[in-house]
Amino acid sequence: MTNLLLFLDKILRSVDEGYCVDVVGLFLDLVKALDKVPRLRLLEKLKKHGIRGKLLRAISDWLNNRKQRVCIKGKWSSWGEV
Repeated sequence: MTNLLLFLDKILRSVDEGYCVDVVGLFLDLVKALDKVPRLRLLEKLKKHGIRGKLLRAISDWLNNRKQRVCIKGKWSSWGEV
């Protein structure tokens, strides 16, 4: 869990700094792992371990009402529920 949070923090920091970030393989493993954990319980445990602020909000937003779309060569797909 710690490695995943550090990874997510690095990704969010890179995006905030304006870098383009592509994540596929590890992201898919993260999705599979977190889809098996009750969301509210996970968020409470993260709070107890000191995860707060932007990082906790980003994780919460990512876990709830997720949608995604794909961009290939400048062409965007429509949004889909995850």
